[in-house]
Amino acid sequence: MSVATTFLSGGYSRVVPILSSFFTVKDIQLNVREDYVEFLIADAEVKEKFPSLLKELGKVGMIATAKRSNYFWRLMPTLSSAIRLPIQDGIIISVFKMQKKKPKSRHRQSIPFFLFIAAVSLVFVDGIIRSDSPLARTQLQDPVFLAAIYTVSLIGILGIHELGHVVANRKYGIKASWPYFIPGIPGILPTFGALIVLRANMTNRNVMFDVGIAGPIAGLIVTMIVSIYGSTISTLISAEEAQKLGDQLAPLPFGESLLMIATMHMTGMVTEGTVLVASPVLFAAWLGFLITFLNLMPAWQLDGGHLARSALGVRWHKILTYVSIVILFARGFYPMAILVLFFSMKSPESAPLDDVTLLSPKRKALFFVALGIAVICAPIPTSIMPWA
Repeated sequence: MSVATTFLSGGYSRVVPILSSFFTVKDIQLNVREDYVEFLIADAEVKEKFPSLLKELGKVGMIATAKRSNYFWRLMPTLSSAIRLPIQDGIIISVFKMQKKKPKSRHRQSIPFFLFIAAVSLVFVDGIIRSDSPLARTQLQDPVFLAAIYTVSLIGILGIHELGHVVANRKYGIKASWPYFIPGIPGILPTFGALIVLRANMTNRNVMFDVGIAGPIAGLIVTMIVSIYGSTISTLISAEEAQKLGDQLAPLPFGESLLMIATMHMTGMVTEGTVLVASPVLFAAWLGFLITFLNLMPAWQLDGGHLARSALGVRWHKILTYVSIVILFARGFYPMAILVLFFSMKSPESAPLDDVTLLSPKRKALFFVALGIAVICAPIPTSIMPWA
């Protein structure tokens, strides 16, 4: 180890004893251009020790990643003509200096609050527009009250979805921003969803999976409740009356999901010879199912993309990203497909710090359950399910 420390100076010289206290170091290389140090270790397992290593490195302003990769072991590194011995699939720990973050101004800290107020206001306006119909107000006569219930339902679905992520992040000590609610266009799409910004990397694949799945599951539970309630206050009319109304009854875009149809059956709102006119609250549930479907697509850095990356690795994550883009285009979600395609080319994935430790078997099985949930939340055209 004395040879290795001769070419490490400054902060990196303090890293060697820290890392050596956790793992058996076989070789050290300094990447001068990108300013980080690589350690080839002999240990086969890093799961148990890696979190403690991160904690100790954090005390000296450093952070580390662990991955399996090919490594070129330089024999006699002090010579310019050193022999390079290839090591296949070696476990490499890379140590970087932490970037110092500037404190946020009060103006920037208030952005999530103002976006939330804007989103709530525009969703409420959208609710007023959707409540301006005798059919929409059959159960709740006051359009303002109906719009308020609609607003609480839709913002609640989005908020609980993000809260699921926040709780999971705090469980694992990962810093994240408050949710950013994205205002939409009343009368068309009242909101474009919400998101949080992570301020630290996931520790390992298990953490990435848990954080990724927490949001969709939490949001889906609320969506199911909203769908059941929204179905009970919707209006049933006869097929003859529906035919007379004609274009006044606009079908839900892209069709209904299997889960939404199931909730309508649960409430007895699907009977032969009748047509269900969705209340604004049921439309909020439809949006909730759609958001769950889109988020669970195993693509890019969507929640489903994080699940795919943690369960199947880089190669299959990339393949499933392109498969998802094709599905989105085929179903007519063109803006979403273009968005995923564009950003997946710029920043294809978010890797955990410990990319050596594999996902636990139970979580890997749960990944395929999540894909099944995406399928039953996906809107299906009536032409495919005329019985719906």
